Amino acid sequence: MQTVEPQAVGMDPARVERFFSVVERKIEEGWLFGGAFLLARHGKIAAARALGYSEPPKVRVAKTDDVFCLFSTTKPITATMLLMKVDQGEVKLFDKVADYIPEFAAAGKRGVTVSQVMTHTAGFPTMAMDWPMSKWGDWDATIARICAQPLEFEPGKAVHYHALTGSWILAEIARRVDGGKRSFAQMCGEDLYGPLSMHDSHMGVRPDMQERRVPVQALDEGGVPFPMSFLEAFNAPEVQTAAIPGGGSYSTVYDLARFYQMWLNGGELDGVRLLSPALVELATTIHTGDMEDRLIEPMRVAKQWPVAPANRGLGYWVHGSGIFPSYFGTLASPQTYGHAGASSIMAWADPVRNLTFVGLTSGLIEEPRSIERWALFSDLAQSCVVD
Repeated sequence: MQTVEPQAVGMDPARVERFFSVVERKIEEGWLFGGAFLLARHGKIAAARALGYSEPPKVRVAKTDDVFCLFSTTKPITATMLLMKVDQGEVKLFDKVADYIPEFAAAGKRGVTVSQVMTHTAGFPTMAMDWPMSKWGDWDATIARICAQPLEFEPGKAVHYHALTGSWILAEIARRVDGGKRSFAQMCGEDLYGPLSMHDSHMGVRPDMQERRVPVQALDEGGVPFPMSFLEAFNAPEVQTAAIPGGGSYSTVYDLARFYQMWLNGGELDGVRLLSPALVELATTIHTGDMEDRLIEPMRVAKQWPVAPANRGLGYWVHGSGIFPSYFGTLASPQTYGHAGASSIMAWADPVRNLTFVGLTSGLIEEPRSIERWALFSDLAQSCVVD
C-alpha cells in the first residue's frame, strides 16, 4: 500500500498529529507500554508510526515492523479461510457442523450450524479445563477434545464469546473440505497470507519472525475476563509455534492493513480476489439481533455501562447503531467492522469513510480499560477524516 500525506486522502494532518500525541499521553499515564499504529484511507497509508517501547522498562523501542501476537484479532483471518470455502461452494452456512466433522455431533451438538459457530451462538464457548495450553499444538487431539464437549446453552438462544473453541472448529471444517492433507497454518500461508503479500504474517511464529516478536507482557495485575498469567503464557515456545485459529496469528500493522483493505475492496486486493462482494456484505452484517454477549455482560454491569448488543457478523464485530461502550468508539459508521485481541490489539475498517485503523500494543491491561482505550483511539482516528 502506498504511503501518502494525510491531506491527499482527505485527512487533517493536525488531527493525525493529535491522535499520536494522545497515544503518547496514554503511554505516560500507564495505558500501554507502546506500540505500532496505522491509519489508511482509500487504500493508501496516511500515517504509520511506532511509539513508546515494545519491551519495558525502556528496553526496546517500538518499531512499525514489530511482530505481534494478534490474539483474537486472528478470528477474522480464520473466518476468511472458512468463508473462502463458502464462496467456492464447498460449505453452506446453514449446514450442520457435523456434516463436515461427524464426531462433533457428540454430547448434544448434532444440531449446531456453521453460522452459529461464526456468530458465537453455538453453545460451547469454554475450552475444557483438562486441556491445557501445552496440548494445543496437537491439532487432531485438540479437535477431538472440543468435539467431545457438551453444550453449555441451547444453540442460537444466546451470544457467548467462543474465545478458542469455535475457531478451531471453523478451521477444521475448512481443512477437511480442502482434503485434509495440508495443515491449517499451511493453508493460511498458501491461500491468504501469500496471495495478499502479507509476508510478515503466520499462524504461529516462524523462526525468521522471532527477532521482531513483541513479548506478551502484563501492565495491569489480575485480569478480567482473562487472567494476565494465562495471556503471558502465549510466550511459551510450544504455544508460539502452535496454530491457534482463535488467537495465534502473528502479524504487523502493515500486513493487517492489507488484510482489511482486501475486505474494504469487496474481497480483492492488487488483482487477487479471495471473496465475492456478496459474501463480504453478508459477513459484515449483524446476525445476532439485540442479544448481548454473556462474556461482556459482567464487565458492563460492574462498570455500570449501558447495555451493548453483541452485534456479531460472520467472524467480525460490527459497530451497529447507538451510543454504548465499544472498541469502535462512538463516531464509527454503523457498518464498521473489525475485531479486538486480548487487551492489546485492535483493527477495524469503516466502509462508509473507506478508513482503516490498526493498533498493535505492548502492555496487557484489563478488558474494561482496554475497551475505553480503544474507544478513545478509534474516535480520534475517525475525527481525522475531514472530507
